[in-house]
Amino acid sequence: MLLFFGVLLPLIVLGVLSEEVLEREDIRLDRWVIGLIHPLASPTLQKIGLVLRFLGGAEVLGMASLLMVAYLLLTREGWKAFFFALAMGGAVGLNLLAKASFRRDRPLEALLQEPNYSFPSGHASGSMAFAMAVIVLLWPTRWRWWAVGLGMAFTLLVGISRIYLGAHYPSDVLGGWMASLAWVLGLRQVLRSRL
Repeated sequence: MLLFFGVLLPLIVLGVLSEEVLEREDIRLDRWVIGLIHPLASPTLQKIGLVLRFLGGAEVLGMASLLMVAYLLLTREGWKAFFFALAMGGAVGLNLLAKASFRRDRPLEALLQEPNYSFPSGHASGSMAFAMAVIVLLWPTRWRWWAVGLGMAFTLLVGISRIYLGAHYPSDVLGGWMASLAWVLGLRQVLRSRL
């Protein structure tokens, strides 16, 4: 079930989205979600969106990842440190490669300008990879449901903030989530005997 729902199904969704993006199709999901989110615009929500952009960005997640790897190494959990570093580093590398390959322009109505391409969302990819890596490590403990609840809430809020700020299409966010979900859970399957 984990392989199907955690790896295969996300890869199928990512494949469908990738084909639509490559063909420069008008994705109905994008218009529908943007139509729901953008009318909610307010100064307060914009400030919250900018905070979430910061928290889900490379600076914060990168530092949190380094601290997590350092902690795992200090507690002599070398394979867990290796898993976490590879989960985050691989997600970043795959995201950069995908952006360079798809070269999708960002939405025109963005509230702030971002320097690189749109598909898939780096913030969505990074937040999903971080949350899933923490969930995998905490799954055998009593903290598993806290990790699931907080991790998924954080990931969802970061993704919504990217759409709200106009920095990404919803399909960019969904693509980032699916890529990282498949990557981290696939990596977990490969290293499960060591974890």
